[in-house]
Amino acid sequence: MVRKRATGYLVQDMGLILFLLCVGIMAFTVGNAGSGLMFEFVILLLGTFLAILLAGFKLISLSVVTVGFEILVYTAYKIFEAYAYSNAIDALCYVWILVPVISVASMYMFVYGSRQTEMENDVLREQVEELVMINSLTGLYNLRSLYMDLQKQAAYAERNNISLCLMIVQIRYEQELKNILSRSHYEAMIQKMANIIVDTVRVEDRVYSLDNKGTVGIMLTCDKEGSESAKNRIRSRIEEKDAFKGITDSSINVEIRIACLQYDKEQIGTDMILFKQRVENELQYDV
Repeated sequence: MVRKRATGYLVQDMGLILFLLCVGIMAFTVGNAGSGLMFEFVILLLGTFLAILLAGFKLISLSVVTVGFEILVYTAYKIFEAYAYSNAIDALCYVWILVPVISVASMYMFVYGSRQTEMENDVLREQVEELVMINSLTGLYNLRSLYMDLQKQAAYAERNNISLCLMIVQIRYEQELKNILSRSHYEAMIQKMANIIVDTVRVEDRVYSLDNKGTVGIMLTCDKEGSESAKNRIRSRIEEKDAFKGITDSSINVEIRIACLQYDKEQIGTDMILFKQRVENELQYDV
């Protein structure tokens, strides 16, 4: 990956240097053209810039056709002029046979090097996202981590005959709160809610941030009755009058939905996505 990135930068730099050299040559020819050639060279310069612009927008085929057509027409015109009027072809005219092609090629090299770098950055970004296990807003483990830990904990609970429950806590009027609060206050509320839940559950219970809307998942090593006790503690703490004091000048009243199911291998098997979906379906009954 590092070698490919270095190669991409090298191709990009070479293309830029070659492009600047071609621009300098074209500017020199236009500046030193006589009155009889000035109009021709300006037209050729504009045509070359058009082809370069197309190459810059990654329309490589169209840019090659444009510059090829320009050279073909200009070459035919100069040959016809030489034979028809017995005029000698000026040495500067030969520059416009090669330089436009080289200019387009240099721009393609620059774009190719840039595209290689962009592709490598995209691959690296995807790899980082796949490896990230922490929610950046709350600092808790994220949904990907929950699925992985549920697989392991379910197998452990099955071997050791231990109960396992999954609880999901969701803000009841999340969209309304998001519309009312500023972004910083909304994020502070989400962070505060996550901290309250972490402080409320037992040390051995694991808390996960499932999204950036305040939805929290809790993996409990207890049975259904024990999860009811945890549910009541969480609801009581979050729905306290001063639970979110200090975020805004006025108090924020946050209501939540809570659902919890105990893991059953016969019904769930090893499909932890199904397990989570069934818990989410139970949220609608918490009215």
